[in-house]
Amino acid sequence: MIDEIKKKVKYNQQCPYIATICRHMLDFDFEKLCSVTLSNLNVYACLICGKYYQGKSINTQAYIHSLEQDHHLFMNLQNTKIYCLPDNYEVVDHSLEDIQYNLDPKFNNLKELDDNSEESRALDGTTFLPGFVGLNNLSKSDYFNVVMQALCRIKPLRNFMIFLQYQKSATEPFDYNCLLSQRFSELTRKIWNPRNYKGHVSPHELLQAVTLKSNKQFKIGQQSDPMHLIIWFLDNLKKELLHINKINTIISDCFQGELQYEWYKPLKNAIGYQPTPIIEQKSFFYLSLDLPSTPLQKDGTQKALIPSISIQELIKKYDGFTNTDSADGRRRYTITKFPKYLILHMKRFIKNNFFMEKNPTIVTFPLIDLDLSQCLNLEQQNVKYNLIANICHEGTAKVGIYKIHVKNEANNQWFQIQDLHRQNI
Repeated sequence: MIDEIKKKVKYNQQCPYIATICRHMLDFDFEKLCSVTLSNLNVYACLICGKYYQGKSINTQAYIHSLEQDHHLFMNLQNTKIYCLPDNYEVVDHSLEDIQYNLDPKFNNLKELDDNSEESRALDGTTFLPGFVGLNNLSKSDYFNVVMQALCRIKPLRNFMIFLQYQKSATEPFDYNCLLSQRFSELTRKIWNPRNYKGHVSPHELLQAVTLKSNKQFKIGQQSDPMHLIIWFLDNLKKELLHINKINTIISDCFQGELQYEWYKPLKNAIGYQPTPIIEQKSFFYLSLDLPSTPLQKDGTQKALIPSISIQELIKKYDGFTNTDSADGRRRYTITKFPKYLILHMKRFIKNNFFMEKNPTIVTFPLIDLDLSQCLNLEQQNVKYNLIANICHEGTAKVGIYKIHVKNEANNQWFQIQDLHRQNI
């Protein structure tokens, strides 16, 4: 019975239309929706014009397109199989493997990614360095791009997302419960793809997934704070990965630390704080650092004075002795467990009763060996961190752009990436 079924399958390695393929027209970064029906079920990419169409049987959109436009080769966007229409036979040819690879890049030796300093060449002749490619700005999405660029530097997270496996279904190709992790996995593999047809990548599918799952808290055309996105993204990515791999802890393993804080509540009807604190334990994914207030005075040249402070000084907020006052009392923070990767956030934007202000304070920091054991007066601990990514804002509180600085460990070269633009620094 099995042999009879196999005989009915149309299969041909020698297809006369392979030479009609236009690789420069192919772009697999956008949503996998039929350009006519907008359905995401059983979608095929036309390998001649690059458009997406549904189905391959008689009277489907792909079938009609093949007759009307004389375009005959289509690739299934779920399983990467290639068919010739309207004859409807599968085409298997080694010359097509690069197309299938670009739709679904796969990696074997991840060490090569970190040791590589040689640039690849795109179809248009431009060169790019895998892992350090630009991302399209989809209208005020520079905040989104820098976050994704930063997260792709975290080796354990990057490696996990590259090899992430999830169950694909022909009837339900996009599971809402793991949509975020699927899209992030795809974007990570495309960013590190050494055989990409283009020297840049579009994060369109992942941003659409974030828009959907955040109830439009983050969306195309609306500027947001990268820190707000990082908090939301890591929290929701962690939930999804727990759904896929019931005991997975990659997010916690990379970013989660623990701290203890003493909370002194204000006295009622008096000035001061209660002598006995409330002691609580708390886990964290990032540490917030408070910048000093911008001075109001100006010097003789009428230029505003821009203060400068070291990051070691700011981190003393968590030494267990420094007081942090707020409307609900006074707190002293002590870090009890350090994460493998430490995210630090300098709060530059402050909203007063009238408008948003940006604190221009310059923060100095070492590129390697940031020793927290000295900053926090730790005993018998050697806690050092090297900088791997730095997100910065250029402009005013009302008008500005986000950039990121990242390091290629293969040759210690630092790059500044702003959307599609990359330059050495």
